[in-house]
Amino acid sequence: MKTLAKYTIAILMGASTFAPAMDEDGWASIYESIAAFEDRPGGDARIFNRPGYVKPIIENLGNVLNSNWYVSANVPQSLNFEFGLPISLIPIGDDDRTFSEKDVFGNSRDVPTIFGDKWDATADPANLNNFVYGNETLNGLGVFTYPYLQIGVSAFHARVVLRGMWLPAVSELRGFSLLGFGLQYSFGRWFQYMLPPAAQGLDVSLVFGYNSSSIGYRPKDYDGQLDLDVSATTFDVVIGYKPFNFFEVMMTLGYQSATMESSGHLEFKENPTGMFINPNISVDGNCGFKFGIAIALQLGKSYHPVVGFDYAGKSSFTTNILYLRQQFGEDKTPDEIAKEKGYVRGAKKEDKANEAAEKNSATEEASDEAQQELSQETEQPAEPEPSEPAEDIE
Repeated sequence: MKTLAKYTIAILMGASTFAPAMDEDGWASIYESIAAFEDRPGGDARIFNRPGYVKPIIENLGNVLNSNWYVSANVPQSLNFEFGLPISLIPIGDDDRTFSEKDVFGNSRDVPTIFGDKWDATADPANLNNFVYGNETLNGLGVFTYPYLQIGVSAFHARVVLRGMWLPAVSELRGFSLLGFGLQYSFGRWFQYMLPPAAQGLDVSLVFGYNSSSIGYRPKDYDGQLDLDVSATTFDVVIGYKPFNFFEVMMTLGYQSATMESSGHLEFKENPTGMFINPNISVDGNCGFKFGIAIALQLGKSYHPVVGFDYAGKSSFTTNILYLRQQFGEDKTPDEIAKEKGYVRGAKKEDKANEAAEKNSATEEASDEAQQELSQETEQPAEPEPSEPAEDIE
């Protein structure tokens, strides 16, 4: 009974405290949404230090930034330039709208994230659940994406990629920047010349990508701003196969990580002393193994669209529709490389066997000749020694 009484008192106190904090439609207030980014000693755990509430931001953002680093498994020997606007689209699903959190009594419960739904007055007229509900703007998103420009240059089977975007302060967005750096190296030239013609389109490359992004946000009626610094890293093995020169199928296996650091200071203009927030928590996104498949086309000399699918805890669709890739010069074919190396595909073992047989035959012939010479010397009679002339007898 005492536990039930304490539970009831906690609910009623929470309801009286946070019901006014919701907006009139039942969505989380700005203060409730941003307070989740602060680990405040002694602060109410129902609104402060809630990484699970904001984690869908970095889970989606990390997947976006860790994709689109490659457009082919092959990196040519000759000079190559590329430019485009890659776009990743991640559907916002049910797993983005709720998460499991412990209440003040240590019991786990499913509660809304910042992408979650609003308060339902029909199901919970008095808001006895005492949840911090979803943000109206983020709840309205059907997909998550992030824009950036990407350029690349490659030669001698090594590729360097740069990506970036910058936006000035506009309205509540107080700034946006992204810088990324990627490397790729392909190994096909080491083995393609030894493969049968049907398998010569196979190639393998290693890819590394790193992103650093900053977002500044100042909500209406607040001074200061919330700063989010995001870093994302991926290591991938890309296996590609070209049955035709204009068509390539790729598969990716890799490992990725992503982290979001929050900082800044916010004060509610009407009550700067009582309602302020100092964001300071760090939240990890989907850190783990990833899998991807993609199809690339080379249409004409420059147009190189890529469409793919990645999975790293969440599904995402990569669409490099606006991508140009121009190669200057032509690489040697696997047959030309084999000719330079003196490699005869499919006949190397036979050649070695013939060479050994020829050596054995030459050795046998030399042995036979020596034997014949020895036999001839044995059979030839010895010439008599000349006798000394007899002395005359007087």
